[in-house]
Amino acid sequence: MRKTELQINLSNLENNLKVIESKTSAEIQAVIKANAYGLDINEVCEVIDPYVESFAVITIDEALNLRKVTHKPILILQGVHEIEDYQKARDFGLDFVIHSDWQMKIHQKFDFLVDTNRAWLKINTGMNRLGFSPDEFFERYQELIDMNFRDSTLIVMSHLASSSEKSDTKNVEQIELFTNLTKDLDNKKSLANSGAIFNFKESHFDIVRPGIAIYGGKYMEHGIKPVTCLRSKITMLKNIKAGESVGYDSSWVAESDCIIAGISIGYADGYPYSSESREVSINGKKFRTAGKINMDLITINLEQDSSIKIGDWVELWGFNTNLTNFSKELDSISYQLLTNISGRVNKNYLE
Repeated sequence: MRKTELQINLSNLENNLKVIESKTSAEIQAVIKANAYGLDINEVCEVIDPYVESFAVITIDEALNLRKVTHKPILILQGVHEIEDYQKARDFGLDFVIHSDWQMKIHQKFDFLVDTNRAWLKINTGMNRLGFSPDEFFERYQELIDMNFRDSTLIVMSHLASSSEKSDTKNVEQIELFTNLTKDLDNKKSLANSGAIFNFKESHFDIVRPGIAIYGGKYMEHGIKPVTCLRSKITMLKNIKAGESVGYDSSWVAESDCIIAGISIGYADGYPYSSESREVSINGKKFRTAGKINMDLITINLEQDSSIKIGDWVELWGFNTNLTNFSKELDSISYQLLTNISGRVNKNYLE
């Protein structure tokens, strides 16, 4: 059996929700899209459900899968796109974002949603992706009120563009714009993502929407703990002479006699491709990869350490790894590291 796995520490996952809870008086909507950032919606939902007001996903399929394990509200973050999905939204009680005029026109045809679903009206305050401009907002808001959406079923939202950068003045501009636009509305409001929860208390309003902080990908300085450990067992050991090359294109050449170890993991498993040497950990010792990252195999230079054996675990990142810093070394981001783990990597959930 191929011994490659992503360990997921459920206690650390719960810790992260408690940290987030301690930072705000707002309700919490857990962003659980991309299969809970690669960690599995069903497993993650069970742990964090007691701490949250609602969940957010991207696709109808994600929402229907999640509905099997929770009765709490589920938001479709980019709204409903297909006509046939509106009936599913009603049948399964799904919230949806409205961010464009074509969605407004479609919603007018599905007035049955007013009594069974919450609509989240999105304002573009500076992210310049989804949402109505400030000039359009009040007209669209009134249209929804005229469709009989009420304060309790119409939520106003936006999204910060640079919340992890506390010194970026764009954050203050966006928060002020959102505050001024919504100050006279009794509807619930939502603006803060993970970064804003820690950096901008004035952005919390009624519902905060953490994502990466839940999964231990950022914000260790605030008490967030890493949730994952990616590891694989050694399946090969080989003695290499000085001057011999290892791997594709002979890109790595041994400077002295050494032992090369091989582990059954590669970029097909979601570990980022690289031709540069990367640090790994074996039995608490640090080593470097040798040669290019392959599709299914990574080779490691053990130098002359004969204590390492077949079957020893190699950690590519661990529960002590700051994924933000680690991902920068790989020219990536922590979000990508987590969501790219492929289905052929076993998940091992730890209490």
